[in-house]
Amino acid sequence: MGVNKLRLGLILPDVRVPLWVVHMLEGIKNSSYAEVVSLAFAEDANQPNTLYQRYFQLDARFFRPTPSPWERKDVRLILQNTQRLGESLHDFIARFKSLRLDVILNLSLDSLPKSILDAARFGVWSLRCNDGRVTTNTDFGWQELWNGESLLQCVVEAQRGETIQAVARSVMAAHPYSFTHNQKSFLWRASALLPRALQSLQAKGDVEFFSKAEMLKPATKLARPTTTQIITLAWKQAIKTFEVKMWRRWFPHRWALMAGKRPDGDKLTFNGLSPKVAPRGAFWADPFLIDRQGKSYVFFEELAFKKHLGHISFAEIQRDGTIGKAYVVLERPYHLSYPFLFENRGEFYMIPETSQNRSIEVYRCRSFPNEWAYHKTLMHGVRAVDTTLFEHLGVWWMFVNMAGEGGSTWDELHLFYSDDPLSDSWTPHPMNPIVSDVRSARPAGRLFRRDSLLLRPSQDSSLRYGYALNINRITKLTKTEYEEELLERLEPPKNGKILAVHTFNSLNDLTVVDVVLK
Repeated sequence: MGVNKLRLGLILPDVRVPLWVVHMLEGIKNSSYAEVVSLAFAEDANQPNTLYQRYFQLDARFFRPTPSPWERKDVRLILQNTQRLGESLHDFIARFKSLRLDVILNLSLDSLPKSILDAARFGVWSLRCNDGRVTTNTDFGWQELWNGESLLQCVVEAQRGETIQAVARSVMAAHPYSFTHNQKSFLWRASALLPRALQSLQAKGDVEFFSKAEMLKPATKLARPTTTQIITLAWKQAIKTFEVKMWRRWFPHRWALMAGKRPDGDKLTFNGLSPKVAPRGAFWADPFLIDRQGKSYVFFEELAFKKHLGHISFAEIQRDGTIGKAYVVLERPYHLSYPFLFENRGEFYMIPETSQNRSIEVYRCRSFPNEWAYHKTLMHGVRAVDTTLFEHLGVWWMFVNMAGEGGSTWDELHLFYSDDPLSDSWTPHPMNPIVSDVRSARPAGRLFRRDSLLLRPSQDSSLRYGYALNINRITKLTKTEYEEELLERLEPPKNGKILAVHTFNSLNDLTVVDVVLK
C-alpha cells in the first residue's frame, strides 16, 4: 500500500476510556502504519445495573484478574491534537465522510447505522467475542460459564457495505469459573489484535489483505445476565472453585512419562508405550531424547510438590523404553522445565524454559550427561515458554510461545530467525505471532521430518492445560511467510486413565510422551 499511514476515525462512548484502549491507542500513536485523525463520541446503550456491578466486583475481588484492563483514563491526554467531531451521530458520520478516512474503529455502537458503512475506504472495524459485539461497556464473558464453553474467540470484524469479514482472529481458553478473567483475557488480546490487523493492512495492501479474510454473519448483541442467571452462576462458581481447590490439594495432577519402541514414521498413538511414574511427591514432564556414545538418555522436568519449583533431571533409557534411575542435572532459584537439547559445532546445549526469570537462557554441556553450565541469555525481559530451535536451509529458527500484556503463555506462537543458534540478536518474523490459537500454538517437542514433510508438534490446551497433542505440517517457512496445517492428533482415550498429553519426542524407533494419569 506504500508508506502512507492509515487514516483512522475512532468512536468512543465518552472521554474516559479503559486501560486496554489506552494501551492500544498509545501503540497506534507511536506506530508507522496508522494515525487517529478524528474522534467522535456516541453514548453506549448499555446502562449500569446495580446487581450486575456487585456481581462483577465480587468476581474480580475473589479471582483477581491482573493486570486490570478496566482502570479509566482521559483519552484526550493521549490524542491531544486529534480533531473531535460533532455531538450527534448524524453530524459526526457526515464529518467522517469528508475526512477521507481509511478505517473507522467502533468501540461504542452495538449496531451500525447504514449511513456509516461507506464513511471509510476499508470499512468500520468492530470487536466481537465469539459471535457477539463487544464495546467498551459490554457485559460479556459470563456466557461461556453459563453454556460450559471452553473457548473465547477475539475477532476483529470489518464491515464494508453489506459485507462483513473477520480480518483478525485469536482463540483463547475460557476460564472455567471466572467471567472477569474471561473479560481480562479478551480485552488485552483485543488491544494487540486490532493494531496487528491495521499493520497487516498497511503492509499488504487491501487486495491481498481482504482476500484472506473470512465472511461473517452479523454480530449479535450480548445481553446482561438476568437476576436468576447471576444467582445460578454465583452458586456454580462457588461449587466449582471448592471442588477444584480440594481436588488439587488431595489429588494433585501427576505428570508421568510414557516411553516405548515403535516404528519411526508410524502415526502417533499410545500403543507400545509404557508409563514411568515419578517417585511420590513429584511429577515428570517435558521429555527430550538424546543419543550419546551408544546410549540413549531422556532429559525432563522434575517438580517436587513441596517446593513447587521445577528442575531438570535425566535418566538412561533402554531401547525397549525402560527408563532407569533419575538424576538431577540442573537447578536454579527459579522454575525450569522443557529442556530442549541441540548440538552445535560438536557441543551439546540445553535451552530449558526459564520464563519465571523472564529470559531465554542457554546452558552448555561440560561433561555429558550430568554437568551443565550457564552459557548465555538469548533474550531478556520476555515471558517466553517452550523455546524450540530448528535449522532449515542454513537458517536457525526459534519457535517460542510468548505472552503479551495481560495475555497467556498458552496461545501465541512467535517465530524468530538467525544464522547462529547462540546469537543474542534474533530477528522477529513479520507475521508474529504466527499462530494465535490455544488449540495449536504452544510447542510440544522438537520439529522433525517424516518422509519429505517438516512437522511441528504442538499443544492443545483448550479443554485443560496440555490436553492433547497436534502434529502440524509446515507448508511455508521463509523469512516473510509461515503456514502450517494439522496433520494428526493424539487425544486422551475416552474413559481411560490418561487425562492429558502435551509433549512428544522420538529418536530412531524410540518414542516418549508425557501424560497426566488419574
